[in-house]
Amino acid sequence: MRTYLRPSLVLLLVAGALLPIAPAQETVFLPDARVEALTRFHTDAAPASIFLGVDPIETTSPLPVACTDAGSESCGACCFDFNVCCIPCIYAQADALIWHRVGTGCNQVLALNTNTGDPVLRTGDLNFNVAGGPRFLIGWQPDPCHCSRCCALELSYFGIFGWNANAVVTGPGNLAIPGDLGLASNYFLFADIIDVRYRSQMHNLELNCIKSCCVDDCLRLDFLSGFRYISLDEDYIISATDFNEGTSSYNVNADNDLFGVQLGGRLRRAWCRWAIELTGKAGIFYNDELQKQLVTDFPNDVILRSTRGSNDSAALLAELGVVLIRPIHDNWNLRLGYNVLGLGGVALAPNQLDFTLDGGTHVDKDGWFLAHGAVIGLEAGW
Repeated sequence: MRTYLRPSLVLLLVAGALLPIAPAQETVFLPDARVEALTRFHTDAAPASIFLGVDPIETTSPLPVACTDAGSESCGACCFDFNVCCIPCIYAQADALIWHRVGTGCNQVLALNTNTGDPVLRTGDLNFNVAGGPRFLIGWQPDPCHCSRCCALELSYFGIFGWNANAVVTGPGNLAIPGDLGLASNYFLFADIIDVRYRSQMHNLELNCIKSCCVDDCLRLDFLSGFRYISLDEDYIISATDFNEGTSSYNVNADNDLFGVQLGGRLRRAWCRWAIELTGKAGIFYNDELQKQLVTDFPNDVILRSTRGSNDSAALLAELGVVLIRPIHDNWNLRLGYNVLGLGGVALAPNQLDFTLDGGTHVDKDGWFLAHGAVIGLEAGW
């Protein structure tokens, strides 16, 4: 029995010496931050892999940015951020405009003191009130989030209604309008009251093609080009009242229809909770101008003048705007801004006044005005 066991023991010892020795496993503990990250974003990983120090196989996208740093100024660092480079397929804006207008025509005399011959009222004495109107924009972007190749179309409209400028002078029967027209009339000579009213409204329609260039998720530059139509309609009324007889009126209506093309740019820069948008546009237009005049007098509103004149010319436009944008919902943003618009080469109603006897057919096309004011509105994207 001993004889057989001894060789067996020898063989076992030899085999044990030839086999490789397996290393002992060590337990590796990860830093707390790594354990927390892996636990938060990779909850489907096996618990044993954490303690073995082996990263689990990634089955999801790279770790997202946590929505915790609400005060960061970095684009993309907080929950209320918006990616300005990802243009929605459809987007819309609705703004309320509150604009003031500067420019009431060349400074010519409207009323004289017949005793001294001194001017008592000029067109420059009138000042427009602040007027309001809506602005709407709708855009369509066929390939969102690919700004290097995107092309969006934007259709927009705005209107300003009710620009008014009024002025009144009174005297004891010693007022008159200037020129031969005043001398040839009844109520426009030795009037007690001369009242001037200026009314103006503007409509704007645009269709623009937008080409966008994105620097990053926080900065986008849009180049725009397109067609623009502007309608400027004005009425100017001079009324002269004689307390003993009645009232005469001098009415001028001037219509401008502008058709043209424009070029411009728009820059939008985003931070965590705000974005700023800067816009600049310039255009050249063909202006179809028409002015009509009607002068009535005593007795029985006899017509002293009923004329009209038309012309066509070139007009220029420049527009600048700045808007602050604040996200208020997933798809909705608040807009607060300021706009300036200048228009030159138009027929303003007071510039058509003609106090000669046989005038009223010439069109003065050298008028200009500046409109500026606040923008308050909302924008949404889908």
